[in-house]
Amino acid sequence: MTDFDDLVAPLPAGATVPSQPPTADALPAAVDSVADGIADLSQADGGRDLTLPGGFVELADLPSPAIDGDLHKSAHAPGLAASLARQATIEKLLDESAQANRDGQHHTGAAQAEQVLTDPFITPGQEARARQLLSGHRLRLGEFEASVRHGLLALEYLAASGDQLGQSMVHCTLALAFHETALEEPALGHVLGALEAARACGSRTAEFWALSRSSMVHQALGDADRSIVLGRQALALADTLGDPQAEFAARNNLGDSYLEIARAQRAKGEDAQVALRDGIDIIRAAVVRSVKQRHAFDETIARTNLVGFLIERGEYAEARRQAGRSKTIAITNGYRNLAVNNDAQLAEVARAEGRIDLACTMMNAQLADPSVAEDAALNVTLHRSLYEMHRAAGRFEQALEHHEQLHVLILVLTRQTAGLQSRMLINSLEIEQARHEAQRSQLEAEMQRVRAEELDQQAHTDPLTRLPNRRALDRQLPEMMRTARERSEPLCAVMIDMDHFKKVNDEHGHATGDRVLTTMAAILGDATRDSDLAVRVGGEEFLLVLGNTTTDQAVQICERLLGKVRNHPWGVVTAGLRCTASVGVALLKQGESVSRWLGRADAALYEAKASGRDRVELAASRA
Repeated sequence: MTDFDDLVAPLPAGATVPSQPPTADALPAAVDSVADGIADLSQADGGRDLTLPGGFVELADLPSPAIDGDLHKSAHAPGLAASLARQATIEKLLDESAQANRDGQHHTGAAQAEQVLTDPFITPGQEARARQLLSGHRLRLGEFEASVRHGLLALEYLAASGDQLGQSMVHCTLALAFHETALEEPALGHVLGALEAARACGSRTAEFWALSRSSMVHQALGDADRSIVLGRQALALADTLGDPQAEFAARNNLGDSYLEIARAQRAKGEDAQVALRDGIDIIRAAVVRSVKQRHAFDETIARTNLVGFLIERGEYAEARRQAGRSKTIAITNGYRNLAVNNDAQLAEVARAEGRIDLACTMMNAQLADPSVAEDAALNVTLHRSLYEMHRAAGRFEQALEHHEQLHVLILVLTRQTAGLQSRMLINSLEIEQARHEAQRSQLEAEMQRVRAEELDQQAHTDPLTRLPNRRALDRQLPEMMRTARERSEPLCAVMIDMDHFKKVNDEHGHATGDRVLTTMAAILGDATRDSDLAVRVGGEEFLLVLGNTTTDQAVQICERLLGKVRNHPWGVVTAGLRCTASVGVALLKQGESVSRWLGRADAALYEAKASGRDRVELAASRA
């Protein structure tokens, strides 16, 4: 079942969680170390942020890191009881994985979803939800290739099952994954799919997420005005939903868009004050909401974005406080990448204040950190900043060294990005190809089924009149007789023969005779109900089997039928043509065989012909 808990909150560029969380023993020491370092840079305000709720977080106030040993373990046991037990365990794991998403515990949530995928009792729907959750968790962990692979596989099932809400949610996750790897065109395709599916299912919450993602992608595509319009629409919608996560995401995303616009304006030498003013108010509101919700991951992201605004506005003291606060939360919860970003921000604050030597020392310390070596994008930022600072200070040898490192790193980063983009696109193409192959196989099977039905229909249909033939009679009549016996309902057989049909063929030709037969078939079709059966027995002879019909009712039906035949404008078929028919009726007796029953109806028909034609005779009237 689709659940909004499976959604992924927006991320600023590079805001990912490390591959492994820190151990519980390492957390207090890490927090103490960070707090000591921040104290050296902060002003004497007690280490608290007086303009926003919160302040430094006590360790006990934050969610504890997940321990892998707490994950559910279960043994495979045969039988129905084991199957039911496993289903309950699977559903519990899926719910816990969704809860981990809400809590920002993506290592735990990913492990739970992976465990579900290995369970032999998993249903297709459970597999789709596990992949949907896993796509979101892998995205938050910075594993974009895995996010796309699981998301596309989940999307296959959701599309096949018609789950529009689920499709919209997965499209949003995929849009983020492609956006984070600078594949904006596929991202745009997914945000459009998300918006279409959200509106198709009428979910305003899903529509909000789609608008929010769309704003982000349009910003990356360089359409700042459209990004702001979409972001404002998303914010207005979020405030009507009563969803705290949506309220936070709308403000965080819109604020991030304003920050990117301001930076672009500054780079062009334009005035960025309006964008900075509007954006910082929105991002402060995002911080307030994250603190109120006690959501550590969201608070870290929002404060990181806030630091970006403060640096651009020259408010360096508050920027240091916010970066320190964000880093404390990040390290406490194992958000290593976010903590590293905060270190880079603190160095940028020192640089902006003109404390070049301190900024260089802080950036060199980051470069010496083995964990930073894996982050090519951050290395590029650090080497570029060091190159610019050393050059400005006239230290050309150091500047050249960092410039050379920068050149190498850009090539490495370009190759890494291109490789990741290629793998993601290849994965998408392979999954799309597999889907097309499955659809083609399904289409071929459907065509074979339709062809078999057509052949069966042809085998049981008279080619001239399109009425059922003798084969159809042999297949359907036993079922009608059984139904009549079980329900104690009367069943009448009506044998019909065109009068003087040989004369029609002799005087007007066989083509006219064929048109007479097709016209007669149409008259019979109009006279029958769904419970009846009209059959061309052969030549000019037809059979009606009337369900739940007494002999008196059958006679009335047949009299009306003969009146229609007699009064039909046969002259339309050919000038001077006039046709009538004779009818014999027999009521099925208890225990009577088909051959005897139809034989009695046939005998009654010949009695009608012998009695002058164009009349109805009952088999029951014969001794």
